[in-house]
Amino acid sequence: MKNAILGAFALMVLGFAMSSCGPKLMTEAEVTAAIEKGFNEGRTAIESEMTAKCDAEFEQRVTAEFERMKTESMTPVQ
Repeated sequence: MKNAILGAFALMVLGFAMSSCGPKLMTEAEVTAAIEKGFNEGRTAIESEMTAKCDAEFEQRVTAEFERMKTESMTPVQ
């Protein structure tokens, strides 16, 4: 009787150990959610980078045009 109880307890512990360790497969919904999350994070990073690049280029163009106009206005007219 004692061996049967210990055997049942050992099987229960083994079953719990087997169910709690090892890689878990993701469901289709979890895979889709992970893909969408990665896509959205990547898109946000790219949009931020492109916005910063565009802002920097715009600032350079405006500064260059301002300097050109300032130089022209200081040139004496003949």
